[in-house]
Amino acid sequence: KKTKMEKKKTKKPSKYIEISNKIFGKTSLKLLGKWKFVAIKKNLIKANLQFTPVSYFSVILFSTLLSITAGIVLFLFFLFFNLGAEFPIITRMSEPILSRFLKVFWILLAVPIGTFFLMYFYPSLEKKSAEHKINEELPFVVIHMSAISSSMVEPSKMYSIITTTKEYPFIGREFTKVVNE
Repeated sequence: KKTKMEKKKTKKPSKYIEISNKIFGKTSLKLLGKWKFVAIKKNLIKANLQFTPVSYFSVILFSTLLSITAGIVLFLFFLFFNLGAEFPIITRMSEPILSRFLKVFWILLAVPIGTFFLMYFYPSLEKKSAEHKINEELPFVVIHMSAISSSMVEPSKMYSIITTTKEYPFIGREFTKVVNE
């Protein structure tokens, strides 16, 4: 019998991740080495995000850099223009520039800081979402598995039945990962 060689498909990172790694790879490696970002490493694994900690931290830094640019553009726009609910929606600013500057200065800080913290806490939010989905589906999967096991089916077949049905999409995906590993 001839054995077939299985080729595993490797996923290449997106261009965004490649650019992030080229620009901030060394910096993020140094930052992750100096400070112990243990929480983000664990959350990336538990959230099943396909990032290495260095790549993800590079993406955080690159996104923050881009958000600084977006913050400057928004700041300059709102420095000279107003948005309204009536036509014309965009009007020229009518108050003194110094008072307007003080009103919209917060945009320069809020956009990059918000981007950084949003991306930093995203893996933990994703982990909590996965945990919630598992906790919702698990009681029903256990009942389903007990019904299958009462028909004297071997355990490996029981897992394949659970993974092939579309009733428990999240649990089925987790079972598939465990069985394949």
